[in-house]
Amino acid sequence: MGIEELRVGGSVKLRGPIKAGRIDVGGSLQVDGDLEVEALKIGGAASVTGNLRAAEVVVGGSIKAKAIKVDVIKVGGEAEAEKIVAREVVVGKKSRVRGEINACKVTVEKDAEVDKVVGYEVVLRRGSEANRVEAYKVVVEEDAEVRELVYVESAEVDEEADVKKVSRVESVNLELKCA
Repeated sequence: MGIEELRVGGSVKLRGPIKAGRIDVGGSLQVDGDLEVEALKIGGAASVTGNLRAAEVVVGGSIKAKAIKVDVIKVGGEAEAEKIVAREVVVGKKSRVRGEINACKVTVEKDAEVDKVVGYEVVLRRGSEANRVEAYKVVVEEDAEVRELVYVESAEVDEEADVKKVSRVESVNLELKCA
């Protein structure tokens, strides 16, 4: 099924696989199967039972998918997937990502929460929280909390950050070619 542009103000259920140019969700979108889209903007809630592939995803509300593969994703609400593979991920202030983020560049903004990050360059801003971070280069700012930090090249950890365990390794399992 091919859709050039879809604007969802109420509630829409679609059976995938779906290919679309642009989808703007202000209400509720449920896709049973896979969704491939150029640009996805979510102000409400979107659920994809299969895989989501996109060039750009902007989440102001919530997105839930089996897996998300995207060039750039900006989360200003909540995202949940087994794995998010991206060139760039920005987890906005007070936002939450459940599942693994695997990306070239990851920024976890102030007071945001993530489960696991595997990245080339990772920045955890003030007050952010992460269970596990694996990165080539990582910066952990003041008042950020990390249960386990694994790095390859460099780890800049503010003395006011709370990092429980730090270790240096030879490599991390990045799914994309970065650098």
